[in-house]
Order: sequence, then structure tokens, then C-alpha cells
Amino acid sequence: MNDNGRVNSSDPVLLVAHPGHELLLYGWLRRTRPVVHVLTDGSGHSSVSRVPATADLLRETGARPGSIFGRLSDREAYALIREQNIELVLSMANELAEELAERRTMTVVCDAAEGYNPVHDLCRLIAGAAIAAAGTETELYEYAVVGRPDTFETRVELDERTFAAKMVAAERFAHAISDVSELQSRHGGDAFRTESFRLVTDWTALHSSERPDYERYGEERVASHRYEHVIRRGEHMIPLRDALYARMESGQFVS
Repeated sequence: MNDNGRVNSSDPVLLVAHPGHELLLYGWLRRTRPVVHVLTDGSGHSSVSRVPATADLLRETGARPGSIFGRLSDREAYALIREQNIELVLSMANELAEELAERRTMTVVCDAAEGYNPVHDLCRLIAGAAIAAAGTETELYEYAVVGRPDTFETRVELDERTFAAKMVAAERFAHAISDVSELQSRHGGDAFRTESFRLVTDWTALHSSERPDYERYGEERVASHRYEHVIRRGEHMIPLRDALYARMESGQFVS
């Protein structure tokens, strides 16, 4: 990927944790028309999937859905992490690896591991493992999901028409994606004129905080009886990451 967000492949791949994240890369979607994979259906505590809204946005931008498209409910994704279901993680990484090898994909973009949501961090681990398994020279880039969207070194600057279309899309999907208004309030609308990416040099690296945000959020929600369990970096994410890496190193990618 070069400094204007263009890639050296006709089939770049985007892997996001939840439906709606692709809105943050609206301009890049229109420019590169990637294959988009989505780990969860975004249903949260409800039974309402947000995948149809993402499918509509992909049609609007010319991007295409991948084979992993709302594969898990949010509840299933969190359970996967708590239960250390390495086989399910491996199966999705292997599925993505096969696609990368077949398409000779040169660029994969994924959610950054910001320590905000464990499924976002899992997304980065799956993307990195898939590239390693594919044995290709694919580059992995991450973009900020909750951090400022204009801080990384590889940048896409949106023209007025594209930015306006992005804001219209965000407003259209705001009823289903509560994060949209929260992010605009946090960073200001103009920050989303830029879409930026950072090259990932170590896909196994997790957020450096010993107590990531998702632990604090989890504790608050357990206390309010919204959650039954807290996902923790040391107890859940690091062992899952280490098990995934060990399988990669041993050459036993899928059992």
C-alpha cells in the first residue's frame, strides 16, 4: 500500500470484527473495492444482525463480501475467547489463508489491536496468522477503530464529494451502529476526512496496557448484571495468542 492508500493487488482484503467498522474506511472501500470479511453479526445482546447494513454499504461502494461474513454472533465470539477455542480461531484463519493464497493478495487491512474490545484484537491475530499460513508476501495494515482516524502514516485524504457521501452513510446507519455518533463526538467530524493505515510488523503484539479498556468495561457490565464474565488480557487473550502462535510455529496450523 502506498501513501495514497492504493495497493498492488486487484483483490485487497479487509477483515473487521463487527459490522459497521467498514464505514470508517468508506473512501478506501470506494477506491480499492476490497473483499470484506466480518467476524461477527454485530447482534450484541439482541438477536438483530447488523450484517444486512454492511452488505448494503458494500454494494454502494463496489466492495464485495468475503466468505467470513457475520460468521459468529457477538456472544459466540466472546465465548470463543473465554473458552480458548483455538480450533475455531484456526479454522477461520485457515479459511482466510486459502483465499489469500488463491487470490495472491498483496494487502490485508484489519482492525487495530487497541485494547478496547477483545474481538477487535482477535481480528488482528486472525489476519496475521492467515498471512503466515498462506506463505505469501502479503502486507498487513491496521486502522484505528476507536482512536483518531487520521494518525497513522499511510493516509487516504477524501475529496469533498466522497467525504459527504461517507457522512450520509454514517447518518443512515447510525440507528444500528451506536459507535458512529460516539466516534464523531469524540474526534469531531473533520477527523474522518482522512483514513489512515499503519503497517503491522508483529501480528502477535497486543496492546501494551496491562489493564486494557475491555477489562474495565467488562467489570462495569458484570457489576450492572449485563455480563456474566470479564475477558482479561492475561487470562484469556495472551494464552489464546500464544496457542495460535505455537501452532503456527509447529506447522500444525489446523488439526
